[in-house]
Amino acid sequence: MRFRPFLPAALLVLTSSIAACSTPAAEDADASNDAITSRDARILDFKFSAEVITDSGTEARKAIVSQLMYAQGILTTSRNGNGRVGGVELTNVTETVQGAKKRIKYTASLPVAFPKDLDAPTSYALPLPLDTTALDAFNTKYDGKCGNNEYGTENFWHDWNPKAEGCTIADADVSRASAAVAPHAKETKNKYPEYDQIWEDDRLDVVAIFGIITSNTPDDDGYRELNSFLDSSKALLTGATVKENATSRSILKDTTLTGKVTVGGRQRTVNVDLILVQELQSVGADFDTRYDALSEKADMLMYNGHAGLGKNVNALARKGKVAKDKYQLVLLNGCQTFAYIDTTFNDRRIATNTASRDPQGTKYMDIVGNALPGYANNLASMSATLFGAVVKSDQPKHYNQLLESMPASHIVVVFGEDDNRFAP
Repeated sequence: MRFRPFLPAALLVLTSSIAACSTPAAEDADASNDAITSRDARILDFKFSAEVITDSGTEARKAIVSQLMYAQGILTTSRNGNGRVGGVELTNVTETVQGAKKRIKYTASLPVAFPKDLDAPTSYALPLPLDTTALDAFNTKYDGKCGNNEYGTENFWHDWNPKAEGCTIADADVSRASAAVAPHAKETKNKYPEYDQIWEDDRLDVVAIFGIITSNTPDDDGYRELNSFLDSSKALLTGATVKENATSRSILKDTTLTGKVTVGGRQRTVNVDLILVQELQSVGADFDTRYDALSEKADMLMYNGHAGLGKNVNALARKGKVAKDKYQLVLLNGCQTFAYIDTTFNDRRIATNTASRDPQGTKYMDIVGNALPGYANNLASMSATLFGAVVKSDQPKHYNQLLESMPASHIVVVFGEDDNRFAP
C-alpha cells in the first residue's frame, strides 16, 4: 500500500515531503467560537494580544488572519499541532490610521489542537510579522534562516520557524506576542452526530467529492480511493446498484450508488453520489450545476483531496445550496483543514436559519477535519468511517469512538458539535 502525502499539484514533481494543503483563510467574516473534539489532541486556548500594520483600507480581520497564518508555521514546525486560524475569535480591536497605513491592536483567542503526547505549555511565544504590506520582503529576508519554504517564498508562512538553529529576528520586523495557554472552554467529549435528523426523512443522501492527487490517470490515488469508498459503501447496502453518469469539463468521474439499509426496524433508501475533480478551486459552472442540486438535499458532504493551501476547501464552502433546518455532517479530509477553513460554512447557515435560531452556524452542521497533513491512502477510510457510522446508527457511536478509527498522524478534530442534541 502506498503511503503518499497530499501535495500541491504543481509541486508533486519537485518534492516528496509532507505538505500542508490549504490556503490562507483571510476572509472578512465574524469568528465563531466552535466546540472541538479530538482523540489525539488536547484542545487548548491560546490567548494573546498583538498588533499588525496594514493598508488603511484593509479590513481588520483580513489583516489579522493574514498575520496569524504564520502561527501555523510556528506550531507545525515544532510538531505542536495547529490552530484554527480561520476561526480565530478577536476582541479589543482598535485601529489607528498612520498615513497610507494603519496599525491594528487586538486580542485573540485561538483554539489549538495540541498533541496529547506532548506536555501542554502554560505560555507560548508567537513572533508574527508586523507589517502585512511587506510580507514579500519579510519572507525573502527570513526564508532559509528561520525555516525553509517548501511551496514557494510566497507561502513561507507554512514553514516559519523562529526556533530554527541560527534564527535571529529583528524586533522591528515582528509583533512579539506571548500566548497564555489554558484548556479550551468548549472542548467536548462523547458528543454524537445528529443521527435522528439524518434519518428523519427515511433516506440518506451523501455527496463524496474526491480530488486528483498526482495526475488524471486511472492509477491516481483520487480514482483509486473513490473506487475503494464505492466498494466499501456498496458492501453495506442491499439491492445496491451503480450508475455511471455523464462527465464534463470539471467532473472527471460521476458515479451514483443506490441501495437499501435497515435502520430503526425499517428499510430505508441510501443514495451516494461520488464525484472526481482535478481541484475544486478551478471547477466551472458545470460542477456548480451538478453540485447545487446534490448539496441542497445532502445529509453528508465529504471532500477528500488536496486542500490546496486552503483554496480548495474554502472554495467548497462557498459552493452549493444550504437548505433551511437541514443538518449536515461535513468531512474535510485535506491537509490542515482545521487551520485553514474560514467561517463561510457557518456564515451561510446563520444567514439561512437566522442568527436568533442558529447564532454560531453550528446547529445544523458538524465539521470533521485534519489539524496536520493528511495522506492520500486515507481518503476512502476516513469517509467510510463516517458513512458506516450513519448506516449502522442503530448501534450509535459518538465522535470520540469514530475518531479512534482515524489516523493519529492527521490529528483529526470535530468542531461545531457542542449544540448537538442526539443521545442514544
